[in-house]
Amino acid sequence: MLMVGGYVRTSDVGYVGDERDGRAGIIRQQEDVVGLAKLVGCRVHRIYEDNDTSAYKRHVKRRGFEQLILDLGAGVIHGVLAYSVDRIARQPRDLERLIDVYEQARRPMIFATTVDDCDLSTAEGRFQARVYVTVANKFSADAARRVARQKLAEAADGKPHKGQRAFGWKDAEHIDEREAELLRKARADVVRGKRLATVHQEWVRQGVRGPQTPPGKTISYSSVRYVLRNPRLCGYRSYVPQEVRERSGRVDPVEYLVERTDGTPVKGRWETIFEPAEWRELIDVLDARANPGQGRTAGSTVTKRLLTGIARCARCGNGLSSGVYARGTASCEKYGYYYYCRKADGGCGKLSRSGPPVEDHVEAVLLDNLRTRASDVPHAAAGDPELMRAKETLRQIEADKAEARQLRADGLFSLAEFAREIRRLEDLERQHRERVGGGSAMPECAGLAAARVLREWETYTPDMKRQEIMRSVEAVMIKPAGKGGAQRGMFRPDLIEIVWK
Repeated sequence: MLMVGGYVRTSDVGYVGDERDGRAGIIRQQEDVVGLAKLVGCRVHRIYEDNDTSAYKRHVKRRGFEQLILDLGAGVIHGVLAYSVDRIARQPRDLERLIDVYEQARRPMIFATTVDDCDLSTAEGRFQARVYVTVANKFSADAARRVARQKLAEAADGKPHKGQRAFGWKDAEHIDEREAELLRKARADVVRGKRLATVHQEWVRQGVRGPQTPPGKTISYSSVRYVLRNPRLCGYRSYVPQEVRERSGRVDPVEYLVERTDGTPVKGRWETIFEPAEWRELIDVLDARANPGQGRTAGSTVTKRLLTGIARCARCGNGLSSGVYARGTASCEKYGYYYYCRKADGGCGKLSRSGPPVEDHVEAVLLDNLRTRASDVPHAAAGDPELMRAKETLRQIEADKAEARQLRADGLFSLAEFAREIRRLEDLERQHRERVGGGSAMPECAGLAAARVLREWETYTPDMKRQEIMRSVEAVMIKPAGKGGAQRGMFRPDLIEIVWK
């Protein structure tokens, strides 16, 4: 009795709550294969399974199918049983790979399905199988086109994406407060200068996992970047066509916002984590960092020193590089690293200064400057009443829009009532955003910002401190010490001039 392989496959297992279960389909196909083996008079060596796997999409790897081809070619099995040919192949090239094995075999082979009359061990059967797969491929292409159009229509209507939940939400509509708090803190930190790589390291230490994180792993850097750029955070709907996903893999969702005919983004029907202005501010910061800047090696996410790209040689104006003292020297033990004017970068090569004393001096002067700015604003801690009222009004508008969507979902609003209410709230939202700066992130009073930085300075990472220095300082000019002075280990602050913006 010949040993054969049974092949079973479903295209998808469905989503939570849609009353579909892919395992049930797999089990039914297995029962059909076992019954077919009894009719044909062979024994099933193994069931090759591809659950929740498309046979039509070009870049999907079917592990069960690939193993089936290998075992068939190696003689482990002597045939294939399946429910139908389109379970095995919906792309002609996959069928041809299987046909090649049958045509080259020099041994008895079996091929049978429960619903199709085709046998790959005969010329007539191979012809029929090719016709079946060609027709199935056409049906799949037509279905894919209809589904894509339906998904685009749903996106334009603001309906949430079906499928796996997004990071920050428990389901399609409701926020996961733990993940939402991580996102809020990450946004605030990145805007204040923290590197995305640092945020990723913090999340890894906390054991943060995303919906698509493999078992036993923590969230990846690319996933952190993706979730922070997701327009869904502020309620904007995006739509990435399936063919783009298959061709390019994970893409930037910012480039695929769904817009109305007037050019405004479509707002979705789910709870939001950021305000649109907050999200746009974050995207602007991330985009500004996309190109390698001064003080970083191309492709690096970390700036080596606090003043790299800020400190300059007062003699020639060239930006200073940093180096490490030779191990075992007194300077290495005391300071570790230094700034110097590098000839290879076009500098004069005649300046060198130990790093930590210069950084400590610049940091102390900056904090004194911030204290002055904070004290110059009376009642700074109380905040700007106008801005506070505007923020509160915008938050209330977001809450009212969410309530209107819920009333519509519960059937308590007619479609006309819902449309009028959403239009009224959006008009009101635009008016308030124009009052606080044309829809950009609300400006923070300089005195309040200085007071906040002073309070939080000790918690800042080096990247965040760099960002704050760059907001206030144009350059730190370091003058040559001449003979004596710095050469004898004496720090001279008079040789450092800070150029303020």
